[in-house]
Amino acid sequence: MDLSRVSDFLIRVAADSGAAFAGVSTSIGIRLGLYEAMAGAGPMTAEQLARKTGLVERYVLEWLTAQTAGRYVEFDPESTTYLLPDEHAAVLADPSSPTYAAGSFTMLKALYATEDALVELFRNHTAHAGMSAA
Repeated sequence: MDLSRVSDFLIRVAADSGAAFAGVSTSIGIRLGLYEAMAGAGPMTAEQLARKTGLVERYVLEWLTAQTAGRYVEFDPESTTYLLPDEHAAVLADPSSPTYAAGSFTMLKALYATEDALVELFRNHTAHAGMSAA
C-alpha cells in the first residue's frame, strides 16, 4: 500500500467532509436571510446582525464563526465585525445576479432527505425496479 496515496486521499475525504458541513451552514444562512442582511451593509457585529434579522445572537455568532472559517465572511478582530464582501454577496445574496448560486445549497436538504430511500433501493433494487437479478 502506498502511504503517500493514502494520505492524499485522506486529505480529499477530509475536504469533502468539511464541504458537506459548510454546505449546511451556507443553506442555513440563505434560508434565514443572513447573507441578504449582510449584503451591502458594511462591517457589522454579531449583535447587529442578530438584531437586524430577529435571530438569536448566540447562534448568529456561531454561524458567523463558521462562515469566517470557510472564508465566506471576513472578520476584523480589532472591531469584532464581520463583512460579506460584495463579490460573495453576488453569489449568495442577490437572486437577480447572474452569478447567484445559493440554490445549490438549499437543495442539499432534499437530497439528504432521500438518503434512506436510496439506501433501501440499493438493497432491494429488484423489488423496486421490477427487474430480476442477473
